[in-house]
Amino acid sequence: MQLVPLLLKILAVFLLFMPLLIAVSQPVIMQGSDFVMTFYPVGKMVVQGLAQNIYPPPSASSFVEAPFNLYVHQLLTFLPKQYVAVYMYSPLMALFFVPFSFLSAQHALIAWQVFSIFVLALVAWLSSRGDRFQALEYFSMLALFCPIFHTLLIGHLGIVVGLLPLALGYALLSRGKEVAGGLAWGALVLKPQFLPTVLLVCGALFFSKRPKATIGFALGLLVFGLATVFALGPNLFVEWLNSFKMSDTIFAKAGYQFPAYMVVSLPAVIVQTFPGHGATKLVAYGLAALIGLFALWRATAILNGAKLSVSTQSNSDGAPTVAEVRAQRAALALVMLEGLFVLPLVLPHFLFYDFCGLGLLAIIAGQGYLWGVEAVRVKFLRLATWWCCNLYYVSFMFLPVAPLKQWYALLLVAIFAFFFYKIPGVAAARESTDTPKELSDEQSQ
Repeated sequence: MQLVPLLLKILAVFLLFMPLLIAVSQPVIMQGSDFVMTFYPVGKMVVQGLAQNIYPPPSASSFVEAPFNLYVHQLLTFLPKQYVAVYMYSPLMALFFVPFSFLSAQHALIAWQVFSIFVLALVAWLSSRGDRFQALEYFSMLALFCPIFHTLLIGHLGIVVGLLPLALGYALLSRGKEVAGGLAWGALVLKPQFLPTVLLVCGALFFSKRPKATIGFALGLLVFGLATVFALGPNLFVEWLNSFKMSDTIFAKAGYQFPAYMVVSLPAVIVQTFPGHGATKLVAYGLAALIGLFALWRATAILNGAKLSVSTQSNSDGAPTVAEVRAQRAALALVMLEGLFVLPLVLPHFLFYDFCGLGLLAIIAGQGYLWGVEAVRVKFLRLATWWCCNLYYVSFMFLPVAPLKQWYALLLVAIFAFFFYKIPGVAAARESTDTPKELSDEQSQ
């Protein structure tokens, strides 16, 4: 093994264990982590029969005096008073955290971090199709991505209910199991920040006359939607929906002291820059909608272009030709890139740790579905993304960037806007003799 890859794998192991060491050695400080301050208390409240207090009442105008925040400050005695606890995920997720509530806050955080590392390894294994060397490469690249590290550190749920269903659905779609892939993506109702990616991919497939993924996704949404409605009762489900009207106040009001540099979202930057203006949200969300429609149009064009770039001849048994299969898989990879890079441009609440979903880019770059020049360009895009996000993370962790407020976040948003703009340039001319490694392996089996 060469020295540099070996050192990178050692660094990856270090980054995986660092959150665990911090949780063990700094239990007081970690009371301010997302898991201890948000998810752990939710499980406690469900066990104690206080589920009706998870979301603020309809008459509330602030999260500060909401029953959930008051309960959290009673539970966590060392939590600073200026911290405001807010739970805005679904009632179904509240049930998910019940088993962790029987542990102490410190041990529950450690257990969640270990579970998240296991899920990260599962993502790498499933994406590698059982190739241990490839799984190790994926796992190392994921561990070296700072949004993954930050997700583990604060105990957020992006890896478990975000990256896992996102990667599983993509793996199933790329192998032709479009209904199953759509079903897997239905689980993203638990982590709705990644839903625009799925909507983009399913929409592009639908408009390309491939509706199976959309059908599967609709079924998945129905299953998880019904589970969410009946998890803790329809009334609590309605309260969850009502709480959305207060979501913008977390970022727009200074009283919550939310770090603006964490909100790497174009609509949020606009709202933060012009707070209190009635037309601000209309402009911000209208622009996001236009960008989303543009991305859908471009993604559909990519899939339709894949059909035109190969021969229309079919095999004697009517099955798709090798050229058709490989072109479709490569086009799907590019559409997934569209869906991932558009997220900070269209979502009003996209935080730095939500970039953990872009860990899927490591899999897209290494899976072997792309041709020579395409593969090189996607690998470069993956490397550039890793450097940009990692340097941004190091900067706000160790440099005084807080006075720059939302303008600092705009730097990363602009970089991703550029990446999003350049995605069509990733595609390259394909020769009929080219056979991606992954497809060659399938043919030899």
